[in-house]
Amino acid sequence: MEKIRSHTSTITSQGSAANGLRAGLFFCLLAVGGCLCSCDDPAKMNLAVEALKTRETKVVARETASQEREEQFVERERQLAAAAASLDRQRAELEELKKKLLDDIAETKRRQDALLLREKRGPAPAVSAQRVAIIDPATGDILAEKNADRRAPVASTQKLLTALIIIEAGGLDEMVTIEKEDSNCAPVKIALAEGEKYSRRQLLGVLMVKSFNNVARALARDNAGSPELFAEKMNARAKALGMTDSHFVNPNGLPADEQYSTAHDMALLARAADALPELRAMVSTRFFEWKRANGAVDKFENTNRVLRTYEFCDGMKTGYTDAAGHCLVASGEKDGRRRIVVVLSDTTGAVWKDAEALLEWSLKG
Repeated sequence: MEKIRSHTSTITSQGSAANGLRAGLFFCLLAVGGCLCSCDDPAKMNLAVEALKTRETKVVARETASQEREEQFVERERQLAAAAASLDRQRAELEELKKKLLDDIAETKRRQDALLLREKRGPAPAVSAQRVAIIDPATGDILAEKNADRRAPVASTQKLLTALIIIEAGGLDEMVTIEKEDSNCAPVKIALAEGEKYSRRQLLGVLMVKSFNNVARALARDNAGSPELFAEKMNARAKALGMTDSHFVNPNGLPADEQYSTAHDMALLARAADALPELRAMVSTRFFEWKRANGAVDKFENTNRVLRTYEFCDGMKTGYTDAAGHCLVASGEKDGRRRIVVVLSDTTGAVWKDAEALLEWSLKG
């Protein structure tokens, strides 16, 4: 563009010069005409005039030819600029196609590896749990499922969503002042007195290990103003995670009308929870020391028995109500492979064995 402006300026300058030349020739003609007026030889006078006219014609012709060449040059410059822009676009498109091709190749290899691994593992073990989903948190792939889209309550496993929202809000070391209404819920509860203060981190830690329902209410009220308003946040966050078959009414999973989820949706939630280092540390804690406001210390053992029975298990959350049955979200890692198992609507004796068997199967190399 700078070159085009430069040549355009040149054309303008030359046009001005040509105009000045015409004016000079015109005045010369006048001067010559004045001189020739005094000439007594008409033939000489005519010859002089014709010579000046011829000279002017040649100058105009040269000027026109020069202007035409300049215009042709500007047009060539414009065409070259357009061609360069087109070439840049083609290069960008080629780079995009190259990237897509490499991504497709990588995805194809990943799927081939997954198929080979699945063939090596064989079919998933049969379990008594009515609703099951196993997810690879690294890719989001569902490795196995059973009635994974069936809606039903999920009990305290939904506290993973409560913890996710609290952690994402930040300020975990800020204090929460306990209010009387926080304990207006059914057991399981920990003794919390009105006016006592605990950090959000401490409340979250005991919630993930021992699943106290009044702790979930205190955190929800602190975050949103009330458990009911917090439930609105839960549903909004669930929707953002792609949990299209879930609806939550309270932060603790206690029975409530129109409260439900699925094994598939809980797998999506567990994957998001697993991506938070703070939450992963909390759900993997075998024993949690609860320091009361009066200084006394209680030691609580994690309700997730698979943490004790299977060496590769490192979390996550248990749950039980009559409507939901026994539920467990269990995570594990072995030889660089990480898996999360969701077992819902199971029985007392089978839930731990089912989760362990599915983890063992999914972690096979």
